[in-house]
Amino acid sequence: MATKRGNAINGDLFTMRHPSLDLDAPFTSFIDVAFRGTTHQAFVARDRSAFNFANATGQFTVGGFAGHILEMLDSVETQVSHRYQAVVDTPHGVLSTHSYDSVPGLLALVGSLRPVASRLGVVLDPDDESEYTSAPRVALDSAGLGVLELTPLTAEVIDQLPGWQGTRVAGGQLYGGRFTDDAPYLTLVTTTCRVLALPGAGVDEDLLAEMMASLEVDWQT
Repeated sequence: MATKRGNAINGDLFTMRHPSLDLDAPFTSFIDVAFRGTTHQAFVARDRSAFNFANATGQFTVGGFAGHILEMLDSVETQVSHRYQAVVDTPHGVLSTHSYDSVPGLLALVGSLRPVASRLGVVLDPDDESEYTSAPRVALDSAGLGVLELTPLTAEVIDQLPGWQGTRVAGGQLYGGRFTDDAPYLTLVTTTCRVLALPGAGVDEDLLAEMMASLEVDWQT
């Protein structure tokens, strides 16, 4: 039985178990944070190789960890905005968030988030200036299956669940569905979280259902 344990970005603990699925892939975790009247997305990634610090325009420290400032231009139709990204590098993963305000404003945001790292991942310990405005999410790309996204059963998430009974499986109830482009997906609802499965290219739908039927996931807040 393969087991994976980790911390979501807000410190919640998730545990995944499966008799045959590869759960070794590094995970990412996301959450929305309100800071001084503006909502920002913060995310952590176990795999730091996804970030290139070669073009960093500045450095800083927070919580004893090295941080890097990356600047870029975002273009939306005819409007161009200056985007400032902060990346905090720790031995157990990377924290990233961005702002369109200024570098000092971005540094104030990162300081307010107060990242902490352990072997279970990078988590936030925000001060009173920052407030979570969404449920945390955890995502990982499982070899041979596709992307799995975990979300705890908050009131908002419960309101989004199907109004009918799913198929009873080992880990909870399993629902099937299709996006508007006819791409399939599956939703596993456990007693503590929702797991959305987006199959990779070439993954057989019957195999996906079989694999999801054996998945057990627990989320502890």
